[in-house]
Amino acid sequence: MSRDDILLYMGIANFLLTWGVALYMYLANKNKATNERIGQLEKSIAVDTKDHDQRITTLESTAKSAPSHNDLAKVYESLNALAGTVNQLVGENRGQSDTLKLILNQITEKGMR
Repeated sequence: MSRDDILLYMGIANFLLTWGVALYMYLANKNKATNERIGQLEKSIAVDTKDHDQRITTLESTAKSAPSHNDLAKVYESLNALAGTVNQLVGENRGQSDTLKLILNQITEKGMR
């Protein structure tokens, strides 16, 4: 191997090594930037979600005190019973009104005796 061949191989090795180091540094810096962005996002999320535990607890306690399906069913049954009673009273009142009209008609036709 001559001196020129050795210099050629050393130049090629130097070239490849330099580009290898450059590629390594690029990837390392890229990872560093990505890690910094992830760290910033973690801090941002921690700030945004710090009161979620309290809010969830409040929602759960509110949901526990809300009426259940059984409670609502009882309310509907009560409303239906009340509606039936009101309909009965309306019918009786109409009957009384009709009776009163008949009495008044008889009084106006025949007079009061």
